[in-house]
Amino acid sequence: MPKKKNDEDDEEKEKVVTFTPNPKSLDGVPDLSMLVYLEMKNVLCNVEHRFCKMARKSPYTSVSTILLAINPYERLPIYGQDVINEFHNAQKKGRLPQGRPHPYGVSARSYMRMIQRKCNQSVIVCGESGAGKTETTKLLMRYLAMTAAPSTNTELIVEQQIIAASPILEAYGNAKTVLNNNSSRFGKFTKLLYDVPEKAREGRILGSYLETYLLEKSRVVFQANNERNYHIPYFLYHGVDKNAHHTLGIVPPEQLYYANQGGTAQVAGINDAERFKELAESLRLMRVDDDTQNDLWRITSGIFMLGNVCFRREGDGFASIDPTSKQALLETARLWNIDATAFETRLTTSNLKARGQNIVRKIKFEDAATNRDSIAKSFYENVFLYLCQRINAELYQTDEEDIKSILFIGILDVFGFENFWINSLEQFCINFTNEKLQQFFNYHIIQSEQEEYIKEGVQWTELTVPNNVHYLDLIEHKDYGFFKLLDSACKAPQPDSEALMQELFNRHGDNGCLKRVTQPGSGQARGKPKSNGGGNNRRQRRGGANNKFDGFEVRHFADLVAYDVSKFLIKNMEAVHPDTAKMLKKSKNVLVQEIGSAGPKGRKKKSVTAVFAGGIKTLMKNLHATEPYFVRCVNPNMQKSSTIWTESVVEHQLRCGGLVEALKVLKLGYPTRVPYSTLYDEYHGNVTNPLIKNMGPESFSTALLIAFDVNEDDYELGLTKIFFKPSKAAVLDAIMGQAGQPLSVAQNEKITKWVVKKRIKQMVGSLRAFLELRKRVRLTRAEARWRYAGRIAALLGGTVLNHLDIARKNIIERKKKEAALGMQAFFRGTYQRSKYLKRIDKVRKATKMVWICYRRYQDRIELQKWLDVKVEETRKREEERRKREAEEARQRAIEEERRKAAEAEAERKRKEAMAEEDRKNYEAKKKQEELERARAEEERQAKEREEEERKRLDDERKKAADAETQREQERKLKEEEERKHKEEDDARLEQERDAARKRIEQKSLTLQQEKKVAESEEREERKQKREKKIKSKRDKRRKAEDRRKDEEEEEYIKTNFSEMVQDSDEDEEQDSDYDSSGSDSADPVLSIAQQLKQFEKIAATGQLFLKYTGKRRRKPQDRIVKVSFDNKYKPKQISWGSGSRHIDF
Repeated sequence: MPKKKNDEDDEEKEKVVTFTPNPKSLDGVPDLSMLVYLEMKNVLCNVEHRFCKMARKSPYTSVSTILLAINPYERLPIYGQDVINEFHNAQKKGRLPQGRPHPYGVSARSYMRMIQRKCNQSVIVCGESGAGKTETTKLLMRYLAMTAAPSTNTELIVEQQIIAASPILEAYGNAKTVLNNNSSRFGKFTKLLYDVPEKAREGRILGSYLETYLLEKSRVVFQANNERNYHIPYFLYHGVDKNAHHTLGIVPPEQLYYANQGGTAQVAGINDAERFKELAESLRLMRVDDDTQNDLWRITSGIFMLGNVCFRREGDGFASIDPTSKQALLETARLWNIDATAFETRLTTSNLKARGQNIVRKIKFEDAATNRDSIAKSFYENVFLYLCQRINAELYQTDEEDIKSILFIGILDVFGFENFWINSLEQFCINFTNEKLQQFFNYHIIQSEQEEYIKEGVQWTELTVPNNVHYLDLIEHKDYGFFKLLDSACKAPQPDSEALMQELFNRHGDNGCLKRVTQPGSGQARGKPKSNGGGNNRRQRRGGANNKFDGFEVRHFADLVAYDVSKFLIKNMEAVHPDTAKMLKKSKNVLVQEIGSAGPKGRKKKSVTAVFAGGIKTLMKNLHATEPYFVRCVNPNMQKSSTIWTESVVEHQLRCGGLVEALKVLKLGYPTRVPYSTLYDEYHGNVTNPLIKNMGPESFSTALLIAFDVNEDDYELGLTKIFFKPSKAAVLDAIMGQAGQPLSVAQNEKITKWVVKKRIKQMVGSLRAFLELRKRVRLTRAEARWRYAGRIAALLGGTVLNHLDIARKNIIERKKKEAALGMQAFFRGTYQRSKYLKRIDKVRKATKMVWICYRRYQDRIELQKWLDVKVEETRKREEERRKREAEEARQRAIEEERRKAAEAEAERKRKEAMAEEDRKNYEAKKKQEELERARAEEERQAKEREEEERKRLDDERKKAADAETQREQERKLKEEEERKHKEEDDARLEQERDAARKRIEQKSLTLQQEKKVAESEEREERKQKREKKIKSKRDKRRKAEDRRKDEEEEEYIKTNFSEMVQDSDEDEEQDSDYDSSGSDSADPVLSIAQQLKQFEKIAATGQLFLKYTGKRRRKPQDRIVKVSFDNKYKPKQISWGSGSRHIDF
């Protein structure tokens, strides 16, 4: 009762709130910044006028870089090819149609800025379910894909594939909800990649990259009233040929528990059969052939058939398969091509690994349905992720060499803010994403306003960006953030939500955003149950009256939200159980093996929140590297009508979407503005004062402000507009109210006085400027003369000192170089000799090993030939024996009367034949033993030859060493003899002085010549060393430049394409990992022989390969490689992408 009373009080307050309406001439303006008053009521009136009261419905309104998109719930004539051409033609001219807010305009503007500024762009589309996010996103992508500049047939295929990705994702990721017939139940960020060279004026589309976030897995097993499951089971039933229904396991959705809980199998406006045809054609564009599609349909049908498997309670409280649903189990096993007994075992038991041993544990009856649903949810999620991987493998193939020329336009289609009566982990993650995007939104909206002021030359104080730091600290604290605490609680031996709550409030009890509550439904919560009776177990789990509510309340930017913490731990630990993965990997269906065993191998699995937080972190990193645009999608009513306008519904969405914050930004700055041309056009025709009649629009508008006594502190003059401060909109109303009327005498006098005073100030200012200029000219001339006189003396003295200093440095440097060169020459010589000796030894050993291997290879060949001969002889003997036995049988039939005698004779012959055969076998065995002895003898001889070779090499080395020693001794003897000869020559020179003098003179001349030769050789050597040093420096500079370019490229990729970079934080985030099971999932399931039997199917389905880029810390790119076969099962073509990415055999 108090809650209801407070609501009534709030409604009464809202009713008495008054607002100042804008002038009638501003009704339905295309840009909200054109309004004089920017209260929420003014915004609602303007948007309602454009949506309901104009001759042609205009669901789009802009404000700054925000596009406000109202869901029209009908097909308007504003999306055709003619509209695309109109925006595209304007885009080529560098401008867009004025007064035409449209998703095509957002795409065109982002493309223009990407080309002009060489900067990545992003478009953020958000809103609640039913607001039209999916259709708006398709319009944005359609314009970009259809207006791209193709240059080859390959790119035409890429553009078709980009558009074809939407039907695939919608079939497996969209569903009918209460608010929307085609609601996206996941978030996605699509990067459209362009090749934009440095000076290019247009970009060439290369492909795209898709990132998905938080698929609503719970919808696979549960839907609320008037909702239905994902589109795919309904598409299959109405789209697949009826003759193939039994083969593919397709049954009417009304017979599937998973597909009929909401009671709505048909959806108005969705033709399931046509949508299936579109889905099949899209898959073909992604190189998914018909056989693979049929396997995909079988997997999907099996997932939904699994919901029909029921359980019964045994006497010991455990679960077993209900006999009435045995057929559903067998059908699911048939569709997945797995063993039915193993499947039944998986549904009723689980393995637990303890101390290295597997323990089989029966599943309780209360947990059996949850176990079954977990299999269905995890397998469906793997199917969805497999399709996303196929799309990325087809479209994300960056083969360009210049990575810096690749830019992207990112389109984010993300879930809107949610506040239900019961909120769980999904809503917590969704609202966390909206908080991050709201912080990003606030920052960039203020920044765009500041750009407007800078563009107009307005002087103003920079605004402070609003932030939600307390909430973000609650969630993202490095050590004690909520996600960290949640993962820590999941790793406990017995996870308990009460322990999680205690730890949360111990760490963050003083946080103003957090509060503990004991009842659901905070703020403007939707979906309050009308009664507590009835409902199945699922609804009771979502907040039935018999369950005690335990949770916490968080103050978000849009509303207060109460979260039920009871299922946080279970949902955070959801993953594919290793027993399930092992069972699916044993399937005989290749696609089941690939999808069922998907996931990280050989490591612990990350929790749901850890994966989600990592994805949001990457998303925000991508967004911060872009220039953003915002599209706020709004649902005009809850009846899905094209004519009804519910103001309270729209206002709630605008507040949750952050438009109120954007309006506050406009209020903090200069929310009211008017172009000079507007005032000039309104007043100029009725002005008679000659002083202002001939003024330009800027001076004319300023004179009008003087005439109306506007204080100079209340406005700022821009280059093309007048900006009024907050609460000064009435001044502009007064001026515009007298538009078309002549100015009064008093106003003309004010203008005359202002003009005279302005011109006097201009004259006095001109005179002061002239005197100041003359003074500066004289000083400049004197300074120039002084600089010229002193410069000459300074140059002469400085030149002498510089030359002396250079000479001193050159001498020191030359001495250092000479010493260093001597040391380097000695070291290099020693090093090269050591390296040469090691290489010689290595070559010898390698030669020896090659010879040994060659001899053994020859021996194996001889043995193989001998075995072939013996096998052939044995085969011939067997053939002869079979013929002989046949002849004997015929003789027995003809000569029946002499049977006994013939039998005796035949027996004797047979014994003789057997004796002869035994003798031959003995001789063959003896020959084989002789061959083996010969082979052993040859091996022994080979070893002996090897030993002899080694001894020979040792002897050669010893002989070489002895020869070296002998040469050294001979050299010493020679030196000794030379010394003796020299002494004898000196003695003779003493006796023969005259002859010695002549010889000395000749020798002196010879020495001088040798010295000159040595000096020339030394100069040449120094020159070569200098050139070598210069070359070394150049090589170092080139390598440094290459490293710098590589580092710049890596930084560019890390900033703009984070999905291409190895995640270095994976090993650091071990706190987010948990062991999902105790069983060993790494055991081999299929042998090599079994896989080879399925090779043709595996190759035709396509396998994931990784294309490595050769760069450090660069992630390899996914490539789906397929091999197609002809009717004779011979390979016909191998392909790794669309277009020209194939090779024909």
